[in-house]
Amino acid sequence: MIKSYSLGEIEVQIAEYHKKIAFLGDRDLTVRVMTPDGYESGAKRYPVVYINDGQDVFRDEDILWGECSMDYENYYRSYRRFLPDIIIVALVCPEDRGERTALYSPFTGKPKNGGALILGQGMEYLSWIADEPNSWIDGVYRTRSGREDTGIMGYSTGGLFALCAGLLRPDIFTRVAALSSSVYLWLDRFQELLDTASFDHLKRIYMDVGTNEFGRFTTKEEFLEGAELIYRTCLEKGVSADRIKYNRYPGATHSQLEWKLRFPDALRWIFMDC
Repeated sequence: MIKSYSLGEIEVQIAEYHKKIAFLGDRDLTVRVMTPDGYESGAKRYPVVYINDGQDVFRDEDILWGECSMDYENYYRSYRRFLPDIIIVALVCPEDRGERTALYSPFTGKPKNGGALILGQGMEYLSWIADEPNSWIDGVYRTRSGREDTGIMGYSTGGLFALCAGLLRPDIFTRVAALSSSVYLWLDRFQELLDTASFDHLKRIYMDVGTNEFGRFTTKEEFLEGAELIYRTCLEKGVSADRIKYNRYPGATHSQLEWKLRFPDALRWIFMDC
């Protein structure tokens, strides 16, 4: 299904697809693809970004829970000239929050602060993205399909997944945006990945954290500690200051209202040099 709409003089299409995921019992996952203004009338090829929690990207009416969406449709209407020319692939998460956490978690185990066992499916999900949407999108849309022009983005557990995807699949992703990442949830396992992974391929990294964030499994102090760990490791691994942006937002909480304010800048940053 393709939803086409006009934003004044701006012409944009958002196509909606339903893709089966075998490791989830052939359940459908909704994928929404937004092409930028001018796509239909030209032959230009575009960078592409894959975004977790795709239900939150375009409109408030699509969200599954929380306060609001990123409202990118309206933001694009007002600030098109300041935004990168990219194809957005928004991957909608499962409706159950527990299933979402499992899908975006690269590891299996119990959270550090207790709670039920989480059977992480992040590795299978990453393989699915690499084998299915990635090849399919490059075949259907005019993407610049090389890894230098492909990004991944997410917030909270989706941000953790985006970081892992950027490190584990250097053949696909070189641009990563991770907002309020729930790193501390899997701190020990994630530390092992940071210690062994190469960062040389990463062209641009955006990450942020609020000083008043906490979640079901993570305290305010742990959110900050996790963010600091990532930033410090990136610098220690040779990521130059001009390739990474790290923002700390005083008083910011763990919510869509906060991410909505930071979402456009994150996109701009990781595709600034495209």
